[in-house]
Amino acid sequence: MIIWSGWGMLSALIAGAGLVGSVLLDPALARLGVPTPTGVILVWIVAAGFNWWLGTRLNNRPGRELLDPRTGQTVILRSRHTLFWIPMQYYSVLMVLLGVLAIIGAMHAGTSGRPV
Repeated sequence: MIIWSGWGMLSALIAGAGLVGSVLLDPALARLGVPTPTGVILVWIVAAGFNWWLGTRLNNRPGRELLDPRTGQTVILRSRHTLFWIPMQYYSVLMVLLGVLAIIGAMHAGTSGRPV
C-alpha cells in the first residue's frame, strides 16, 4: 500500500521515469561511444533535480490564513505533498543514491569478466 498526500505520488512517478530513461538512454549513448554509466548519471541527476524543484515549489507555497471567531487565534492551512510521510523533495537524495548504485553495479559488472 502506497501512502501519499497532495502531489507526493509524483516522486514515485519521476523515479519510474528516471529508471525507464536510464534503461533507454544508456544503450543509445553506448552506441555513440559515450561510456556506459554516463547515461545513468545524466538521467538520475535530471530526475533528482526536477523532483527537488517540484517538491520545494509545491511544499513552500504560502498557506491560507484563517481566523477562529471563538478564540481569535489565527490558523494557517497548508497542503503538504508527501510520500510515506516524507516531503517529496527529499526523495531526490534517494534518486541520486540509486544513480550511484547503478554506476557501481555497471563498473562491477564490467570488471568481473562477465559480458555486460
